[in-house]
Amino acid sequence: MSEPYHYDAQTLRTLREAAADNGTEPETGKRAGGLRLDGKGFEDIIYSHWGANPNKRPAERSPFADDAAKHRAELAAKLPGERLVIPAGAVRHRTWDTDFLFRTGSAFAHMTGLGRDLEAGAALVIDPTIEADGTVGHHATIYLEPTIDRTNPRFFSDAKHGEFWVGPRPLSEDFHVMTGLDVRDMTGFENALRAGAGPDGIRVRVLRGYDPAIDATVDRIREETGLGDADANHGADAVLEERSDECRIIKTPREVAEIVKAVDATKRGFERVADILPIARRVKRGERLLEATFTHSCRYEGNGISFGTNAASGPRATILDYHANDHALKDGELFLLDAGIELDSLYAADITRTFPINGKFTEPQREIYQAVLDASNAAIDAANKPGAVYHDMLDAALASVARSLHRLGILPVSVEEALRPDGHQHYRWLYHGTGHHMGLDVHDAYRSRNEYYPDAPLRPGMVFTLEPGLYFDAADELVPERYRGIGVRIEDDLKVDPDGKTRLISDFARTPDEVEAFLASHGPERYLDSFLAQEAVCAE
Repeated sequence: MSEPYHYDAQTLRTLREAAADNGTEPETGKRAGGLRLDGKGFEDIIYSHWGANPNKRPAERSPFADDAAKHRAELAAKLPGERLVIPAGAVRHRTWDTDFLFRTGSAFAHMTGLGRDLEAGAALVIDPTIEADGTVGHHATIYLEPTIDRTNPRFFSDAKHGEFWVGPRPLSEDFHVMTGLDVRDMTGFENALRAGAGPDGIRVRVLRGYDPAIDATVDRIREETGLGDADANHGADAVLEERSDECRIIKTPREVAEIVKAVDATKRGFERVADILPIARRVKRGERLLEATFTHSCRYEGNGISFGTNAASGPRATILDYHANDHALKDGELFLLDAGIELDSLYAADITRTFPINGKFTEPQREIYQAVLDASNAAIDAANKPGAVYHDMLDAALASVARSLHRLGILPVSVEEALRPDGHQHYRWLYHGTGHHMGLDVHDAYRSRNEYYPDAPLRPGMVFTLEPGLYFDAADELVPERYRGIGVRIEDDLKVDPDGKTRLISDFARTPDEVEAFLASHGPERYLDSFLAQEAVCAE
């Protein structure tokens, strides 16, 4: 590594002289490619003679409002007597007049029943109260920036928030209808945080990282009221995040139904990918075409994607976080698609399937695929044993992988040695967790304590993925040559039903024979029909 450049006195003088005429004030009045939106005539005409906006829809109560009330009560009961601040999140600037797409924070969505992109800069505040019977209760309020409709001159002059530019947004009274909560102007946020706060009063916690401005406000008010700085409150804020995630482990029946909708929409995306696969085999960037096909299916139905799509063929399927998706598809290789839909409600799905590009597995591919399927089935069997806890599934999947690797002549030690706490040699070929909870985040509730997540008994309302895989790098000298460059993952979504049974939601094309039959039943001629069929369903 080279040493830092040395600046002697003569060098510094030369550089100062070179920089002497460099500008320090930007030019004013720059227009770039825009219009000059000024002039009295323009001002006279732009701010008047506007009728009611026909695009504004009447507000309706969120279908998740009642669930959200239960979630708030659960969180308040976990941290009684304290003020809890849950930001919706902030818009992140990208360049010039372009921002990154905003997504409401998951905790805010969970605690309010709101989703989509309507609440940037808002915050939910859960205040402690004393009920009539003397018990500690809570009261929740949403604080948000006022909507700039056409009664406010800023509806045009504020291009970031004005209705003229961004379309009609819900008013405060609309948010009240949607959530049932008190809704107040953000100008009252600071005073609300100060009320009763202090070392002899109410502690204030904030869910950090969603909105830098709200984080800074909470930090300043905590210091002003004697509650300490950000470092002093780091642990308390982290506990709020932990407890909030734990409220998301058990889904309500409505939440489970919403996740099932996301899984069904994701399955339709996989079917459309199978339709286009024969075309993708013939183009320069087949991976990219299949990624676009899934995204199109998602967006056409009015949804978003729940994470960056992994569309990997051949040896790229051995790379867990491959997202370039820009290679050609080759006959005789496998194609791995890891993708998921996110609904407007923000509930998500996550499915992986591995397809033979030409529709038929080779013998080595089928052997590896079957080993992964055996691991998945072993995990599901473990989940349905009496008293099963979450990590029993993962343990069963990994043990099955160790046995399969031994049978295939790959594992360099005995199965018993590999399964010892100081062994784990099989992790070389399965180097990631084999499942995760799923809900408002595709990796949901991951900050929960062990007793709520890996060590928790499987309970009705849990929804999670199961994703064993085997990945044999093309340069892996411990693997027989016939298996090198093969990557297989099978990821399914599962739920624990009211009867305690763990069942697949994404039960399609799982066995090698089912995969081949699935591909044989799809083709380009079916692609348009799939959209027309979906239109018919939506019209009902």
